[in-house]
Amino acid sequence: MNLKNKTILVTGSSSGIGQAIATACAKQGAIVLVHYRNNEKGAQATLKQVKNYAQGSVFQADLSNLAEVKILFAKITKEYPKLDCLINNAGEFLSGNLDDYDLWQSEFQNIFFTTLYVTNEFLQTKSSKGLRKIVNISSVYSFLNTGSPEGMQYCAAKAAINSLTVNLAKKLAPHILVNAVAPGYTLTPNWKGVSKKDKQTAANFTKIKRFITPEEVASVVVTLLQNDAITGEIIRIDGGLHLSEIF
Repeated sequence: MNLKNKTILVTGSSSGIGQAIATACAKQGAIVLVHYRNNEKGAQATLKQVKNYAQGSVFQADLSNLAEVKILFAKITKEYPKLDCLINNAGEFLSGNLDDYDLWQSEFQNIFFTTLYVTNEFLQTKSSKGLRKIVNISSVYSFLNTGSPEGMQYCAAKAAINSLTVNLAKKLAPHILVNAVAPGYTLTPNWKGVSKKDKQTAANFTKIKRFITPEEVASVVVTLLQNDAITGEIIRIDGGLHLSEIF
């Protein structure tokens, strides 16, 4: 797929990985729709980067609320009648105890159901002629031989994203290709406040002995959008972190 003039929605693109993906897509000439929930300042900063290369707009919504998702898509399709690609990036890591049932519900709502709601609405929109693409942002913690005991809710929700990705790929091919990327420790705002020592300890679990950059994740996402021979894949971008198994 040539991304020039393709319309791409990137959820959770006010910072971090989402911001890097939005910018990388714009560099390929795509029309980028920047989404945020609370961080309007960050979303506007992303849009500024996007507009250095291509067209774009900013949209706000709480994607864990189905009614807001429907309103969001009504606004989007009014301005952009055709949507070609969707990047499901919204969602964050939260830690808690096994018996914290509120957190279980919250993480699945904010990670899995957010992706489900947005994907369903995307599938009901029109597209330009040709293929459409969906890329979900999973996590290295989503795989069965890896994980974070302190964040089991997050791990399970991301594992559900993997299953959704594979089953959607089976269901929607050949007209829509669906893949996911699973980043490891990535330098995003989530690590703000973590000590330099603790960051280095985390980095040492990887085989490359450093954090992944958001731009490195974004480059793989762009490759998946451009390559029309890949579907149903979940690609780790973790510097070999998964080779440590349980961490």
